[in-house]
Amino acid sequence: MCGIFGFLNQKGMLTSSKSLCKLVSHSEQRGRDSSGFLIHDGSSSQFEVHKADYPITRLHGELDSRTIKLMIGHSRLVTNGITDNQPVLRDEVIVFHNGIIVNADEIWPTIPIERKLSIDTEIIAALAVHYLEEGLSPEEIPSLILERCRGVVACALAFTKRGKLCVFSNNGSMFIGQDGDSKVFASESYPLTQRG
Repeated sequence: MCGIFGFLNQKGMLTSSKSLCKLVSHSEQRGRDSSGFLIHDGSSSQFEVHKADYPITRLHGELDSRTIKLMIGHSRLVTNGITDNQPVLRDEVIVFHNGIIVNADEIWPTIPIERKLSIDTEIIAALAVHYLEEGLSPEEIPSLILERCRGVVACALAFTKRGKLCVFSNNGSMFIGQDGDSKVFASESYPLTQRG
């Protein structure tokens, strides 16, 4: 089990730091083995990725999230790919995944992309890159990933060059809400109801 959450606010900085802290701490309950963040302040085309081999509350404490317009976080309970932390990056695609893809080894030989990691999540990034190379739009890709991948897929998929974020799930464990001007999502509904 892992935890995924995120804030997106195009008007200004993220809403309440108290709300963010609640999302971070609830996410940690779903996995303490490793953690990762994608952040963007809206002032440049640069996205920052932070990964750690320790709990997400500690990693969050190391970041300055006061001026961030986009933050996606992941807390991980290691099930495979012990040394491969999330998010997984491939070209312009950044993936946060909760679940286990049981047929990843079967999918790899069907696409012209080299596997670099042992974590099953990498197949989501590889499929997304493959579909982009075939000319598909980011909006078309989630349904194709869900068609190909067996197992549990709850995912946040960022297309950094296109400025797109797709959040999707095949088991209903991705919840979306509003916190002031921010769109918020999480693996559980409870922290979305506990606003600061």
